[in-house]
Amino acid sequence: MKSEEGASELSVHMPPHARLATLSLASAPHALSVGFTDGGERVISKIAIAALSGASIRTEMISPEAEHHSVHTMLIDATMYPLGSARPWRYTGPRLSSEGATLVFGLRTVGPGELLYLVADSFNFRKALGPLAGYSTEMNLRELIRQVAALAPDAERDDFVNAVIGRVPLPPPYASLVEYFKAAARPL
Repeated sequence: MKSEEGASELSVHMPPHARLATLSLASAPHALSVGFTDGGERVISKIAIAALSGASIRTEMISPEAEHHSVHTMLIDATMYPLGSARPWRYTGPRLSSEGATLVFGLRTVGPGELLYLVADSFNFRKALGPLAGYSTEMNLRELIRQVAALAPDAERDDFVNAVIGRVPLPPPYASLVEYFKAAARPL
């Protein structure tokens, strides 16, 4: 049986988090107006922004051809070769999987230290950036981060945000969104 002391050593204290649906810099001077995916809106003053963070999160996708090909090959081998195929199998078709990255940007507020974050792939940059929005998700996210960082120059910044502002390559990706939450939950 674990003691209370041992359990607290292994636990991770994460701030409450909410996914952003909208973010507007123009609606209030010296503040952000944010809307949440589960409804509701809030205005956050620039002095209430304690930290800015971001990450690229590694994703791997398997194509439908891979699933079809593996099932198809297994059925043929099972029916044509009852004792198993004696020939070595080698796939010569197109790549069956691909790697990508999902970009995430978040800000921590003072007080309870909420983590408000957005996932770039599903965020409406046209609404947030107006005429500055382009067709590239990464370029739109970079512009949004620069604008939020300019609004809150005293906010703590992680390596991802510093890389975006400094126009240098991004740090290595995280394995999952939960890993990003843990990193963003570090004490301020």
